[in-house]
Amino acid sequence: MKIYLDYIFLENLVINIVIIIETIIFTKSKVSTKRKIVIILLDTIISCVYVISSFNKYIFHIIFSFLILWLLFKPKTIIELIKKVICFYMLYILYLGLIISVAIILKLNLEKFLNKIVIYILSGMIFHFMCKDLWKMWKTNIKSRDLYYILDINGIKVKAFVDTGNNVKDPVTLLDVIFLDEKLKEDILARQKHLQKINVEVITVNGNDKKEAYIVKDIVIYKDKKIITKLDKIILSFTLNSSTPEKYSAIIGYDTYLESIEGVVL
Repeated sequence: MKIYLDYIFLENLVINIVIIIETIIFTKSKVSTKRKIVIILLDTIISCVYVISSFNKYIFHIIFSFLILWLLFKPKTIIELIKKVICFYMLYILYLGLIISVAIILKLNLEKFLNKIVIYILSGMIFHFMCKDLWKMWKTNIKSRDLYYILDINGIKVKAFVDTGNNVKDPVTLLDVIFLDEKLKEDILARQKHLQKINVEVITVNGNDKKEAYIVKDIVIYKDKKIITKLDKIILSFTLNSSTPEKYSAIIGYDTYLESIEGVVL
């Protein structure tokens, strides 16, 4: 019986790591590493109890799913919690379907414990790459007014606009690029310390072009006087010659919008 519970614990541990981490990523939630570890272990222990208990399995699972996700996300409303639970089960079903598909393709017997763990981990890796870009396909219901933000770059406030067609990224550092009005260059660079100068490749109608850029730290993004997020590190390129300075003086890339700002929220 001890070996059986050990196996059940390890199986559920791998599955819970995948599902909980992907739920956090998919819902664009911010959860501390400590809380992730505690919740994953707690959910794994509860899953083992679920297997050996005499309670109604469905009621047991639903009740503790709500409890675990409430402890994980600490949602402010019951509607937010229900959305998180629905997302959790949606990803759970997709992950199980992927496990079965990979097992069939590789012709591995899931009754063997080692095969199970290998399939769970392999499926988890595939599942991660499937989920991390899923939001990028959902561009519906994005209103123009939702795409304006204020950048605070060392005390300099800059009005920025999200360009959903802009995905410029430096292939070496893997950092996104924010384009700013060239008139801001002198003032912004004068307040930055230890700047790292690089060149980024930009594709235009005239072909590929190398643009001078700088890696900067600690940019705060506001909306309606409320702090949305803080970018620890990003690339600034002063190559924007804004013809409508009264509207915006910076362009934020779509990847930055999805991954670091508000994006398409659940």
